[in-house]
Amino acid sequence: MTYLRSFTAAEPGAATVVVFPQAGAGCLRLRETAAALPTGTGLLGVQLPGREDRLEDPAPGGLAEVVDTVTGELRDTAADRPLVLLGLSLGALLAYEVARRLEAGGAAARSLVVAAARSPEHWSTFPAADPPQEELAALLHPSVRGTALARYAVLPLRCDLRLMTGYRVPAAPLADTPLCSVSGRRDTVVTAQQMAGWRERAAVHRGHRVIDAGHHEFMDPGVLAALAADADLRGAVRG
Repeated sequence: MTYLRSFTAAEPGAATVVVFPQAGAGCLRLRETAAALPTGTGLLGVQLPGREDRLEDPAPGGLAEVVDTVTGELRDTAADRPLVLLGLSLGALLAYEVARRLEAGGAAARSLVVAAARSPEHWSTFPAADPPQEELAALLHPSVRGTALARYAVLPLRCDLRLMTGYRVPAAPLADTPLCSVSGRRDTVVTAQQMAGWRERAAVHRGHRVIDAGHHEFMDPGVLAALAADADLRGAVRG
């Protein structure tokens, strides 16, 4: 099954925002976000296996498989209109790798926004990605922790974290894709300091911003719309 879900189609000349949700999360709630974006903006979400409408799909073979598939699905869109890649937490690493692959194919995204996400070097020493149940449960949304749903919610979370086992930081930064990073003032999972390395991952780094948000609020429609605005949806941002 395809990895992309379409929520709105971009009007001629407008950008398409591609959202990569955090580990364990699905993208179907992006239906609420479409109305918060500027009129005419396209909105796509990346849906990994094991959740929502892909509940029964088998886990991917690794990070490369996910990146290859998503990049392949985005190529036609990238050829027709500008892409803004917006990655949240672990989704930022996926977005970053897709940005690299798009650049290599001559179809660089207009910009990359990484939010609430440790920079790549933190993942290069990531262990076997098999932490105990209680450790994973602590990463869940507060409304799910301690409920009967928690033991099911950790399954896609564990699967997503396994994608990062053995991750190697690319030697070269993004050359043609400007990057900006955003952290949450109330985020207790990822700190601004843990995001500092993102400034080295793109030749054009457009700064770091701190907003008043907790880790699990980055998927809220208003927050996502603000993040997309940071990417300058209607103007060129390449320096």
